Amino acid sequence: MEFVNIILLSIYFISLYFTIFWIVVFIEDKKQSAPTNKKKEFSPSISVIIPAYNEQESIEKTLLSVLSLEYPKEKLQIVIVNDGSTDNTTAIISSVIDTHKEYDIVVINQQNKGKGAALNAGLNKVTGEYFACLDADSFVHKNTLRKMVDFYAAAESDIVIVTPTLKVASPKRFWQKIQAIEYIISIFIAKLMSKVDCLYVAPGPFSLYKTAVIKKLGGFDENNLTEDQEIAYRVQKNNLKIKQCPSADVYTNAPKTFSELYVQRNRWFKGGLFNALKYKNMLLNKSYGDFGILQMSINVMLFIFSITTISFFFYYAIMPLLRRFYHLYLVGFDIKPFLQDIFTINLDILSLNITTMFIVNIALLITIFLIYISYKNAEQQLGFFDYLYLIPYLFIYYIILSFIAVVIVLELLFGKKQKW
Repeated sequence: MEFVNIILLSIYFISLYFTIFWIVVFIEDKKQSAPTNKKKEFSPSISVIIPAYNEQESIEKTLLSVLSLEYPKEKLQIVIVNDGSTDNTTAIISSVIDTHKEYDIVVINQQNKGKGAALNAGLNKVTGEYFACLDADSFVHKNTLRKMVDFYAAAESDIVIVTPTLKVASPKRFWQKIQAIEYIISIFIAKLMSKVDCLYVAPGPFSLYKTAVIKKLGGFDENNLTEDQEIAYRVQKNNLKIKQCPSADVYTNAPKTFSELYVQRNRWFKGGLFNALKYKNMLLNKSYGDFGILQMSINVMLFIFSITTISFFFYYAIMPLLRRFYHLYLVGFDIKPFLQDIFTINLDILSLNITTMFIVNIALLITIFLIYISYKNAEQQLGFFDYLYLIPYLFIYYIILSFIAVVIVLELLFGKKQKW
């Protein structure tokens, strides 16, 4: 137990350090005013790359959301990369183009090569000074592009990527409701990370890039599981900036089932670990500022914390259940004593681990405060039924994510390969 307490205290103080840091960033952010666009007529040429592979369920809505953007048509180019779709995606794309001939729309049909290759194929065709990537299962708000362009105009000249505020589109299923909470919190965390130049991912749904710089950096990594994260790492490695544009809303279809969620997060975490290893020379490297010292450390420690979380969960939750099952087996599965134990409350104050209880309660309070601030930042309110989803989010969801993180570490150790 002494060893467990040491581990818990170590995690607590490390987490407390980072928490205090982010609180300071939050307080400082409240004192600063948002940048305003001094170039009122700034409307550069924009290209939107839409890679699509078997997206017949959503591609029409995705295209129509781009065609509805409040931006000058003559400044907008749309590049659709049909990455070897075998469903009705091709026909739907053609149908939309036929009814919107006034737009500059380029279609690239190619064999399936993966998202990174599709993005590069589109990048080779873009004519815009800036370009955005939009996943074919995501939809952009009509004002978002204008907000992001204005953000570029008002901010520093060395910003290469502007990221959106990504939300779950119409969450209906259980897992989508849980992810909706996660995404709202992620928006707020990304806002704080943006303030100290620590963003390490440019979300596939409508991040906006400076074309010339991304081409100079070599485009997207075609062999990477998370090419949107890898390009962000590369931008950071070149000491260029990534910023989040507040209220630049983009909506994405989140996984509906646990199996879909597992596949998505397995790829995300595996890609995240690959990228952390690929750019390991940035870790604790002061040449990269807060990103090298702070964010790279967090990215690595998340995997360590995941392994620790699963170890504790197994030790404190699974092992007692297994022992109880074994005891039932020894008594021929006579459940009467078992039921008596369940309904007998034996509260011994002196036997409680005060240190563990203190750490757990502080972590819970911080998480609840984070959820409150995140929803306020996103200008959204939790409905009555939304509060019910907070319970599995707080007590189950991150154990599941930790389990997936541990699984991918084991898969890598045993040499399992995965394609995009």
